[in-house]
Amino acid sequence: MKSITMRVLWMLILIGTLGACASITRDESLRVNLYNYSAAVRWNEITQAAGFVDPETQAAKPFTAELRDRWAKVQVSRYLEGPSSYDAQGRFLQTVQIEVIDRATQSVRTVVDHQVWRFDPAGPTWWLQSGLPELD
Repeated sequence: MKSITMRVLWMLILIGTLGACASITRDESLRVNLYNYSAAVRWNEITQAAGFVDPETQAAKPFTAELRDRWAKVQVSRYLEGPSSYDAQGRFLQTVQIEVIDRATQSVRTVVDHQVWRFDPAGPTWWLQSGLPELD
C-alpha cells in the first residue's frame, strides 16, 4: 500500500514539474524575444526587428523600403522599458520609450511605443502584434 502511495506521489510531482517547465519555456521565450528585439532596435537593425512582427500585422502593414529608409535617418540613443503586464487574452503589454536622434538635424525626440506581444503555441514563439514603432 505504501508503495502505491509513493508511486502516485511521484507521478503527481512529475506532472507538476512538467507543467512548471512548460510555463518556464513560455516565459523564457518571451524574455529572449524582448531582449533580441530591443537589441535590434537599439542598434538600428530595423530589418532584423521587423522579423519579430506578427505575420498578420506584417500583412496588414508591411515593412516597406520607405520605412527602412526613414529608420536609416535616425539613430536610437536610448531604449527604456517601462510598465508591463498581461491582458485577459494572455498577451504581454509593455510601454517603451525610444529616444532617437535625427542624423541630419541632430534633434532628439522620444517615441513612446506601446507594444503588444502575443504567444503562438505552434511556434512556440512570441510575436509583436502592435508592429514597429511609428517615428512620426
